[in-house]
Amino acid sequence: MELTPRSRRRLRIQGVFFALLLFTAVGLAAWLTSRIQLSFDWTAVGRNSLTRTSRKILRSLPHRIEILAFVRREDPLRPAIRHLVNRYRRVDPLITLHFINPDIHLAEVRKLGIEADGELVIRYGGHSENLTTLSQTSITDALFRLGRSQNLEVRFVTGSGEPSISGTSPRDYGAFAKALEREGFKLKTLDLATQAIPRETSLLVLSDPTAHLLPSEIATLVRYVHGGGSLLWLMEPGPLEGLDPLARTLGIRLDKGVIVDATSRLFGISNPAWLVLTAYPTNPVTASLKAETLFPDAGALGIRPHSHWVHETLLRSRPLPVSWLEAGSLRGTLVFNPRIGDRAGPLRIGVLLTHKPRTGHPDTGRVAVVADAHFLANAFLNEGGNQALGLNLFNWLTAQTADLKLHEPSSSDRTLTLTNLEEALLGLGFLFLIPALLFGWGLWTWIRRRRR
Repeated sequence: MELTPRSRRRLRIQGVFFALLLFTAVGLAAWLTSRIQLSFDWTAVGRNSLTRTSRKILRSLPHRIEILAFVRREDPLRPAIRHLVNRYRRVDPLITLHFINPDIHLAEVRKLGIEADGELVIRYGGHSENLTTLSQTSITDALFRLGRSQNLEVRFVTGSGEPSISGTSPRDYGAFAKALEREGFKLKTLDLATQAIPRETSLLVLSDPTAHLLPSEIATLVRYVHGGGSLLWLMEPGPLEGLDPLARTLGIRLDKGVIVDATSRLFGISNPAWLVLTAYPTNPVTASLKAETLFPDAGALGIRPHSHWVHETLLRSRPLPVSWLEAGSLRGTLVFNPRIGDRAGPLRIGVLLTHKPRTGHPDTGRVAVVADAHFLANAFLNEGGNQALGLNLFNWLTAQTADLKLHEPSSSDRTLTLTNLEEALLGLGFLFLIPALLFGWGLWTWIRRRRR
């Protein structure tokens, strides 16, 4: 075809129109992407999407959700947090995420009780909850709890020398009570000698009484758990202050002695009766717990046979020769001696109890017993994951988890293992073989066109 001046002008005009149309199409596509957001998760098990339960809970929350992430500017956790929160934003674009540098905003850190790098604070409906675990399960469970239609009433038994929920002494629970209130729990006290247990009580807490309870008080506790009430019993090694009938009802016993651990000194602790736990049995309370926990002067729990309860181990000590129940004096050099009543570890420090299915029984209550009442006290609450464990325990006892099947899916195999030879061949292929093929193809094309 012979090109004339007229045809050249026509081609130039066509080229200009094509360029204008191309830029218009690109601009229109950019505008549409700012208005319409589409995402597709093509992973085999949907690892980059929210589960159906998470989406359902998120869509049921009418108010705006705010997430504060206390992370330093260069911390690699920032992209991971943004990636996870963006999953929720795809369902609810109004969710806000703010990164706060804990080294600069010290007043905010103290006000919100931030204890770890990467800690999240989720705010919703006038309440907030702190999270130290970064996962879909932890965030959705927190949103589920924050979205409760009403506060849960937790009553702490008083009148027999129990720790105060408003006190500031090392033995009291004032700091932990504030953490519970931030999560939406409504805390009250209850004197069993003069008051009945109200029907709206979601959880009753009995913690380390230092004086004998009256027989009528103990009978009230026994009727309460028989009737399906939820109970948290925090005890200390030593006498049960008349609570033996309650222990028999729950099918447990408190063994004589204090658990010691020879590895405590590795954590800078000189007292062998202060246990540092770094691993936990599999149960719904400790499933998401990663941090170490400290238990000062913990006792050991046994299980009575023929109980009407299902017992699940919450916490246990390390095995012998590291840990054992010391029945004798804690002075001097400690040596395991079964002849004086020492018992070899591992030993139960805490148990979770649920009713065995029985005809005519409500089977609604949950019970937890921990043979250490001090791990939630003001003196030890900020040690590692003590507060997180306590909050998990209260949420389980009041059934405040979104769904037991919420755990994020994971693909069966995401690892690729190569030998040294395979790695070398793969590297040579990318460095030399692929570039050589591309160069050869280009050279062959150039030669072929030159011959025309």
